[in-house]
Amino acid sequence: TNLVTPIADAHMDSVPLVAITGQVASKAIGTDAFQEADICGITMPITKHNFLVTKAEDIAHTIAEAFHIASTGRPGPVLVDIAKDALQAKTTFSWPPTQDLPGYRPVTKPHAKQ
Repeated sequence: TNLVTPIADAHMDSVPLVAITGQVASKAIGTDAFQEADICGITMPITKHNFLVTKAEDIAHTIAEAFHIASTGRPGPVLVDIAKDALQAKTTFSWPPTQDLPGYRPVTKPHAKQ
């Protein structure tokens, strides 16, 4: 929760930021476990996107996607919350290929008389 103010500042100033936080074990999420905080819910109004990672094999792809989202379109903060068991698990690391995610490109058709 100490990151809430810096994340809000990054949001207001359109600064790309990826915040990585730790969460309780995935089986304890939502049980009001000791030191559990719904940081995704807390920061939802001040981030472009939030991720809750519960599997070790999803960490690399999620981090790459978070940096892509933070730096494309209007820059802003993205939060990646990683469950304790995902952080402690062993997995084979493979950096994902270049991200090919759609950006926000609105199609506008202005009124002719405006």
